[in-house]
Amino acid sequence: MISEEDVEKLATLARLEIEASFKPVITKHLNSILDYVQRLDQVDTSSVAPMSHVHGAINVLREDVVSAPGSMTPAIPLGDTTIQVQEMLSAESLLQNVPDHSGRFIRVPLIVE
Repeated sequence: MISEEDVEKLATLARLEIEASFKPVITKHLNSILDYVQRLDQVDTSSVAPMSHVHGAINVLREDVVSAPGSMTPAIPLGDTTIQVQEMLSAESLLQNVPDHSGRFIRVPLIVE
């Protein structure tokens, strides 16, 4: 059971300032949380398998295989590897989007700390 003195210690460690009128309320809330956790300790979980998460996701990564140096298998592409050629924009059209530039260079504010 947590006392108001424990709440004061926790507040000091967490560097929180708690008004005196709230200490009994916080003490009551923390004690109710601990009571709930104690009730959970009483639940029989012997037939429940350990798990790392509650959803049914399965790891789809490949198995780790140790191979001799220099005997790497070639990589398999993950989809369409063709790259569509796109026309490049000119430097002048790109510089129209910046607030300040000098020639082909973009000016940025000086930041010194």
